[in-house]
Amino acid sequence: MTSTSTDFKPTVEDFDQWTEKNDEEAFASIAQNYKVRHIIKGDVYWALVPGGRTYKLPLSMSIDDFTRLSNTSDDTESVEQLKRILSAFAGDKQAKALNGEPVQVVFNLLSDYGDAVVRAQGTSLGKSNGSPASSPTTGA
Repeated sequence: MTSTSTDFKPTVEDFDQWTEKNDEEAFASIAQNYKVRHIIKGDVYWALVPGGRTYKLPLSMSIDDFTRLSNTSDDTESVEQLKRILSAFAGDKQAKALNGEPVQVVFNLLSDYGDAVVRAQGTSLGKSNGSPASSPTTGA
């Protein structure tokens, strides 16, 4: 585990004075260190993780891949599925690089990518302008 304040040693008073507000501020600060940003180009999701590495993932995927990603039973299975998709879409090097990321970054990447896939699938499942579901209906 890495820490940026290696010289700090808490006293009993530090623990006694610690508040819920201190917790919220500390965790908010930590969360910024693991924030994943993304851009969408065509049907490709590009993620930038805090260490500067980028990951390339598909937004257009097969029903089987979507089902496997959606129906994972635990975090480990979700990460393994993400690595399989990375490997198939962007190569083994990217999938292996994911192993070196902090677990918080991996979970944030998985969450952000999942949200993007759902949004892209929603568009392709009847919510786009060209789909029959959004076309005006005619009475006969």
